[in-house]
Parts: sequence; C-alpha cells; structure tokens
Amino acid sequence: METKYATHYEENQRVCFYDCDYKGRMKLSSILRRSSEIAGSDYTIKGYGHEILWEQDMVFLLSRVSVKIFDYPKQPDEIITRTWESGKKGAMFLRGTEIINNNKISASIQSGWILASPNTRKIHKPSYYAFNMPQDEDKEVFALPVGKIHYGELNLLGQREVRISDLDENGHVYNAVYSDMACDFLPKEKYDKDIDNFRINYVSEAVLGEKIDMYAFEEDNRNVIVGKVCDKICFECEFIWKS
Repeated sequence: METKYATHYEENQRVCFYDCDYKGRMKLSSILRRSSEIAGSDYTIKGYGHEILWEQDMVFLLSRVSVKIFDYPKQPDEIITRTWESGKKGAMFLRGTEIINNNKISASIQSGWILASPNTRKIHKPSYYAFNMPQDEDKEVFALPVGKIHYGELNLLGQREVRISDLDENGHVYNAVYSDMACDFLPKEKYDKDIDNFRINYVSEAVLGEKIDMYAFEEDNRNVIVGKVCDKICFECEFIWKS
C-alpha cells in the first residue's frame, strides 16, 4: 500500500546565543545548518534516511544553496523552519526551505541536492531511483536560483588549513563550515553589512590537513570568495549586500 506523506515538513526551534554573531544576528552558518538538517529529517521521515540509502549505494549530497535574508532571527526568537521538495533541475533535486519568525519569512532558501554513490561519487540522475517524495513546485522561493557564480580575476587572500573540528561524520568539511571560512576572509566593514542574498556552490570535498587557498573578487555591492585546494576549486560563494 502506498504511504501518503505531507508535502511540507516543519520543526520549531529557539535561536540560541551560540547561533548568533557579535552583531546579534543568526549566523549564516547557523541558517545553513538548519536548512541542511531539516532536509535530512524530511528524507528520513519519508523513508529515505542516510542508512537506508547507503545500503543501496546511494547518498544525498548538498550541491548548491541560495539564501535570501529578509530579516535576521535573533536570540531568543522562536522560529519555525519549513521545507519541501520543489522539483528537479538537471541532476539536482531542488528543495525549498523557509525560516519563519513572528509569522513572517526571515529567510527563504533554495538548495540543490545530488544523488551519488558514496563509494565512487558517481552522480545518479533523478530518474535512477523512484522516489515517492511529494512535490510543491508552485510555492515561491524568494532566493536567487541556484546556479553558476560569475566573477572576474581573483586575488589571493590567504590560506585556511582544514582542522579536526571542521569535519563531519563522513570525514569531510561539513557544508556550513565553508560559509564560516568565507566570512572569516571578508573585510570587517563588509561583514558588518546585512546580507540580501548568499549563494554557495560545493564543488569538491576537503579533508583533514588540506590547505584551502582563499581567493576574492569584489564589485559594487557583491563579494565572491573562492576556495581552492591544489588549484582545484573546492567551493565558491557570493555575498550580495543590502543597500
């Protein structure tokens, strides 16, 4: 018998002191962690948890994220995080997520996930496996679409070595940590600005001891940070600032 699942899944959470930066704003990495974790919970509840997929030589990997921030949640706000599957684009499973605070959308997020073999990292097309995940392709996501990040000549800023505390259970840098790395290489006067939209593309995984060369590109109201390992792009991200 086919199991019917709700299209949207949501969780309640209190914004904690450790979720926020020195300006009292919920950190970008905290927003990304919330988005990633609730996606995992949604997959698990609907029968596609990590262990089940792993046994079938499959795993969901986060490929791209775009975040529109309307208003930063702050400690001790009580927020609702809501997520849903929102269609497919090429090899990616698209997902919408929103963080609601005081009955208003504080952040609107689009993420793109790829299905791959955990052993070979071969990417499977969405048609590879018949997922019974309800879709909501009509609900609006206000973030910029996930896609290629454009930039010109890059300037080397410095280097960041991968440390033990950066790693997740898979032995790679956890996805939200890259946003912290990028923020650490922004000029303070830029970081102090509020983000209008942030996008990050995960290209290759970094592991313990690797040294990530950090590069930057800046124009008008936009900063791009790119991390490379041995001249191979590891991640690239874009900050668009509020006027």
